[in-house]
Amino acid sequence: MTDSGSSPQGSRPDLDEAVETWSRMNDASILRSVAAVILGFVVLTLGSVLAGRLMLSLFGVEPGAAPGAAFIFTSLGVRLAVTILAGFLAALTAPRAPRLHAGVLAAILVFFSLASLAGLSASGDPYGPAWYPIVMLVIGPVGVLIGGSLRAGRR
Repeated sequence: MTDSGSSPQGSRPDLDEAVETWSRMNDASILRSVAAVILGFVVLTLGSVLAGRLMLSLFGVEPGAAPGAAFIFTSLGVRLAVTILAGFLAALTAPRAPRLHAGVLAAILVFFSLASLAGLSASGDPYGPAWYPIVMLVIGPVGVLIGGSLRAGRR
């Protein structure tokens, strides 16, 4: 027995909504969905690279040199802002279900972050403190989901 306003036992409203949304989509909206996620990924990638290069030059960090605490924490803040923007733009351009598109982008980011983390572990030469890539693994997808939720809340 369920209370009014709650989902029946065994029901997964988010999954049910995603399946229903997918079934209502036509070819044009599928292309737009793919484009929305690609746009978010491009913004995320270019924003991260450009912000990283800018911060390296502003803080005067030389290649191979250990970055200072100010650089590391500024980098985390800037990367969080970039991921929020990427999630927002993916959700903004999505034909429907903005949180779903941000979720797909977040999943892609987790995949690439894990691959990067594995590469850093294999190289044995981490850039900065050992906890930095782990924090990036967390704040990246969280930022994308925050950006998607900000856009979804404005619809």
